[in-house]
Amino acid sequence: MKKQPMRSTFAFLAGIILLCTGCKKDSIQPGFDMLYQEEFSIPAGIGGLATHHFYFSNLSTRYQALLDQNGKTDAEIIQIIPAKAAITGIFGDANFDVVEEASLRVYEETDPTGFIEVAYRFPAPIDPSNHLDLIPTLAEVKKIMSKSRFSIDLALRLRKTTTDEMPVRLNLQLKANY
Repeated sequence: MKKQPMRSTFAFLAGIILLCTGCKKDSIQPGFDMLYQEEFSIPAGIGGLATHHFYFSNLSTRYQALLDQNGKTDAEIIQIIPAKAAITGIFGDANFDVVEEASLRVYEETDPTGFIEVAYRFPAPIDPSNHLDLIPTLAEVKKIMSKSRFSIDLALRLRKTTTDEMPVRLNLQLKANY
């Protein structure tokens, strides 16, 4: 059998061309972080027959202070998007294996039905853990987070009934790109 150097040369050149032109890095936009933490307790005895909502109302966005701190104006902010979100046990004894599904939403206090989901987790891991990472969405939330106040709704659907009260912390990180 004869080797066919033309095919291997063509495959090599095609691979080089794809590497150089086909794969582009995502454009990383400069921005600043908007961090929010809220502590609450998941009570003992709630179960999987309903979705349980934990509301945090009338929170300060600190938007104008963050703009001033970073030397930016509202007009310069292109978008505000979710970067990270998680629920963590405060004392290390929380067990999030009871959570089947989580949805984290932000909304204006005057319009609770106009919420935007910023992070979710479905299905949540079954492994017992003191930390539950939520998956950030691609939602653009500038229309809510550029106001002075906002509210949060954390909706949890559980696999089983909670046996103990769990003091937890909700962490939300948004990125304001300019």
